[in-house]
Order: sequence, then C-alpha cells, then structure tokens
Amino acid sequence: MMAEGSVEILEGFLCPICKADLGTALQLHSHFQEEHTEDQDVLKSLKDLLGKAKKKILKLDEEIFSNDYDGQGTSSPSAHNPGDFEQQELGATRSYTHSFRTIRNNRLERYAAETNKLLIRLDKLLVDLPADPVKRKAHEQAIVPWIDDRDVKLCPTCAKNFHVARRKHHCRLCGAIMCHDCTQFLPLALAKKMTNPAFGHQDGGSNRSNNSASSPSSSVPSTTPNLGILRRSNSNSSLNSVLSLVDTVAGEQNFRLCIHCKQLLETREKLKESRTLKPIISQFYERLRSYQTEADQLAVMYNKMCQSLNCGESTYILNDAQVLRVKLLKLAESIDSLSNKIAILGTKDVENPPRGKTLQLQQMIRTAATSYLKEQLVAIPALPTEMQLKALQDRRRQEVSARIQQEKQLAALEAHQAEMRRKRDSPQRRAVDQVISDTGWGPEAAQMFESDEPMIQQMNIIRNYIKQARSAHRYDEVATLEQNLQELKEEYRKQKEQA
Repeated sequence: MMAEGSVEILEGFLCPICKADLGTALQLHSHFQEEHTEDQDVLKSLKDLLGKAKKKILKLDEEIFSNDYDGQGTSSPSAHNPGDFEQQELGATRSYTHSFRTIRNNRLERYAAETNKLLIRLDKLLVDLPADPVKRKAHEQAIVPWIDDRDVKLCPTCAKNFHVARRKHHCRLCGAIMCHDCTQFLPLALAKKMTNPAFGHQDGGSNRSNNSASSPSSSVPSTTPNLGILRRSNSNSSLNSVLSLVDTVAGEQNFRLCIHCKQLLETREKLKESRTLKPIISQFYERLRSYQTEADQLAVMYNKMCQSLNCGESTYILNDAQVLRVKLLKLAESIDSLSNKIAILGTKDVENPPRGKTLQLQQMIRTAATSYLKEQLVAIPALPTEMQLKALQDRRRQEVSARIQQEKQLAALEAHQAEMRRKRDSPQRRAVDQVISDTGWGPEAAQMFESDEPMIQQMNIIRNYIKQARSAHRYDEVATLEQNLQELKEEYRKQKEQA
C-alpha cells in the first residue's frame, strides 16, 4: 500500500517522454527513434540550453574562487604558472647536518673502537698461546683482566642465579661473567682468520677440520675428554676442579666469549662479506657471459668443421662435429634458462619487487640473450648424414681426380710446346730457314689450307716447301724438309693419343 500523497516510483527501461517500460535498452532505443522522432529536436535544444547554463555556473564558481584568493593577497586567477609568482626572501634556516654527523660518527666510532679492541686482544691471545690448560688460563688472564667472581651474583644475560650446576665463566675478550648456557665459542681457526685474513687461504683444509670438530654455535664439544684420571670426591672444591678441567679440555680449540663480543665480531665479518660479495644479478650475468664466450669459441670450430664436411673433405670426423653440436645446444639451453632467471629475478617479492632501472636492466639482459641465441646458436648450419657425407666424399674424389688429370694434360702440353721451341731452334730448323731464305719461299707463296690447329698448318706449309724444292730440283732441301714433316706427324699423332 502506498501512503496518501505519495508518488508512484517507476523502474526499468523507461521512455523519457511517454514513460513506457520497454524491457531492454535496444527496444527503448528503437521505440524512441520510431515514436518520438519529432521530439528529438526539442530534447537537443534543451540539452544545449542546460549545457550553456552549466558552463556559466562553472565559470561563475571559478571567478568567485579567484576573487577569494585575490583577497588573501595572492596573484590573479590567470597567473597559475608557478614561475609567475613573486620571488620570496628566504627566512631563517638551520642545518642539522653537523648534528647528524656528530651523532652518527660517535655511534660508529663506538662500535668500531670496541671491535678494534676485541681484534687487538684476540691477536694478543693468539700470540704464543700455550697448549697446557693451566698456562693457557694464566695467559688469557694476563692479556684480558677478568671480573671478580664475587662482584657478580646473577648472569647478566639470562639473570639466573649461579650455583654448583650453573657455574661462572669469563669472556676471553672483555673479561665479563656469564653462565654456560649464555656462553659462545669462537674456534681458533676462525680467530686466526679474523686477525690474519691470509690464514684462511693458506690453511683452508685444516680450518674446516677444526670448525667441524667444534663449531661456534655449539656450546658442548663433540668429543669428551678422558676422565679416567679423575677421582671421585664429595667436596665441592673437588667437583669444581673436575668441572674446570672439563671446561678447559673442551675449550682447547675454542675461545669462550660472551654474546656481545661474539655479535660485534660477527657484524664485522658480515660487513666485510657485504663489501666483497657481488649481487646475485652480477653473479648470474658473469656466468651468462662465460657461457656466451664458450659458445663463441665452440661455434667458430663447429662452423669450420661443418663447412669442411659439407665440402666432402676428410679432415674432420663427423662424430666429433656431432658432439660439438650437442655441446652448443646445451649451452644455448643454459643461456636461455639463466637469462630467464635474470628477467624474473625478484618479481615474486610482493613487498619489494624490482622496478625502474633495475627492472629495465633485467629485461634488457633477457632481450640481448634472446637476440644472441637467434643470431649465433639457433642459426648454426646443419651437419650432413653419414650417407650424404659418403656421397659428398665420392664426388670430391672424382673432382680431385679430374683436376689432377687436367693438370697432367696441361703439364704435357707445356712440355710439348717447350720441345717444339727446342726443335725450332735445332740445326734442321735452321736448315729449313736457310732454304727459305735462299730460295725466297714463304707461306705467302704456298697454298694454305684452312685449319684451327697450328701443327696442321705448319705441316701444310712444309709440304708446299717440299713441292717448290722438287720443282727447283734441289733434292737436298727436299730430304731435310721431309724429315721435318715426318717429325711433325709423329708429334701430332702423340697428341691425339694423349687426348
């Protein structure tokens, strides 16, 4: 039921003019286009009128806003450019840089000075360290004075009472007192490495063995001393002496430290490692470059072997080239995998993902690696199969044999030409020339037969000379010319046989 005087609320896709419910937006659009075509101009004029009124109202609001700002002593509304504002004089300033540096330097010097003191004491403890437990204890007390046991009633770290089961122990670097549960151990090998970094490189194997025997985090040594020499006694002093002996044997390969000294030394070691340790992206990129360098060297050799095998040469073995190709493909997989790791490095970190230049660098490394793979490793030439290699080698043998035969023929032709030149310079040739000079016979007087071969032309010329000599009844010259003609015929026959 509706209350008296209330207006009915209509819902749906309603026509703005006839208020009819059309059901869907498409039907509403079709109904409005068909039924209210003549009313669209009126609606358009109303929309234009409302738009002008809206612009006027907004302009009026801007003027009011600018007037308010002008009343406060600021620039006009047209001067919104920050460079147009009047330059203000700088008021009183105060620099806190000196205060900040003072506080920071004091704190850094405090930690640095304390750490240096610990290192100096540690170095003194390592110098001439006695092996005998009693002498070692006296040596440690002489270097670092210990706090008197009577001055400390509770453990400063855990605030527990000392008693027979919880004895008092002293830090070898600061002399402070702590209980056994709060004791930290520093191996001798690690102490030598801290005071002398070269020691870790010279005696790395022994350091590892010492560290494995007694680690700094372990409060109890892995090996227990031989207690057969001890005698049972009911007195507290005897029990304390026994426990002292056990602690001394347990600390032969370690220095007993408090947690504060241990933290200072560990902080210094971490700082040294952070200065020398390379970021993970640098380590990945160096490995990527090593893969690319190795791939470049192998690719040069592979291309040389592939070209030789495709030419049918027997310099290289097909199996060696196939092994080299497998290595190149494995390197390509490693480069692709490593570059992908670099591209997604740190992206799973929701709180601090890579962004900006770091993300751009990772993407550029991935793009460069992909281009390298496409240009250098993916497009490497294929090797022939065993059957193809055999066919290539047979064809090459035939080509080599044909070339050798051709070279032999050229050598024989050169030898023949040399022989011909020698014969032309022989006495018989000179006799022919003498006959020609005496009689005046020449090729221009002889009947020439067209032929492409010089030897045939020469034989025809000599035949014509013989004919002219017979006509002149000069039979000596005829005999000489016939002998020369016979020699030319023999040489011509030999050339035909060799061809």
